Amino acid sequence: MLNKVTPAVYYLSNVDSKERPTLGLVCGDKFSLVIDSGNSVQHAQDYLKEIKALNVPPVKYLVVTHGHWDHILGLNEFGATIIVNSLKNQILEEWQNYSFDDDSLHNYVESNRMSSKCMEIIKNEIPLRESFKLNAADIIFEKSLTIDLGNKLCVLETIKGTHSDDSTIVYVPDDKVLF
Repeated sequence: MLNKVTPAVYYLSNVDSKERPTLGLVCGDKFSLVIDSGNSVQHAQDYLKEIKALNVPPVKYLVVTHGHWDHILGLNEFGATIIVNSLKNQILEEWQNYSFDDDSLHNYVESNRMSSKCMEIIKNEIPLRESFKLNAADIIFEKSLTIDLGNKLCVLETIKGTHSDDSTIVYVPDDKVLF
């Protein structure tokens, strides 16, 4: 279930046992913006069902806060314009070159490019993974970018965070909400 922060801002709580991070949603008069895509096809589909139940404007944009696997593997499910900063795009491009068959996944785990938990989730929650390829970013920005959702602005800024060097914050000034 989505948690309402303001009339225009929602979030889906994290689920630690499934390595599912918190996901955000900002709704304007014309469009909605999703913050992070989830850790798998299944996570993204579950989130989309929750969004559909709200009867909000269509999701037009998807912003990735950082390039860890649990924030990007649901990208393809939204049919949205994917927005990343330039550092994150380098990580996304690496993941676009990954193969998701059993042998490749085991090799990634053995070479420390992927955790065993990540491999387990991919195997369980990404159908047709032998042909799975992540979509590329549509908009790549350097320092900041402002998105107008129709009477609702979202300000994206690249920051160097303690969790990840490729972090993006999403600020909704009218609602004084920061992701």
